[in-house]
Amino acid sequence: SEETARQMALGAKTILGVDVSVAVTGIAGPGGGTAEKPVGLVYIAACDRSGGVICERCLFDGSRDEIRNSTAYRAMEMAIASACK
Repeated sequence: SEETARQMALGAKTILGVDVSVAVTGIAGPGGGTAEKPVGLVYIAACDRSGGVICERCLFDGSRDEIRNSTAYRAMEMAIASACK
């Protein structure tokens, strides 16, 4: 969920003492999806230096590896954007 991703990012920043953190949660497949939470649904959160957290709901297509790669790529984009604030 969005709240889970937000809390994970904030917790990682706090516990690790870093400037920026990211967290992801979701369903990469191939199984495990439901009508409400389909395969490819991912929440990505990034926490910036000030402790502000942004979160995106993403729905990626493809195989498990493609979904994981898309998630990692977007998480890195969000981490960079958070670091540049």
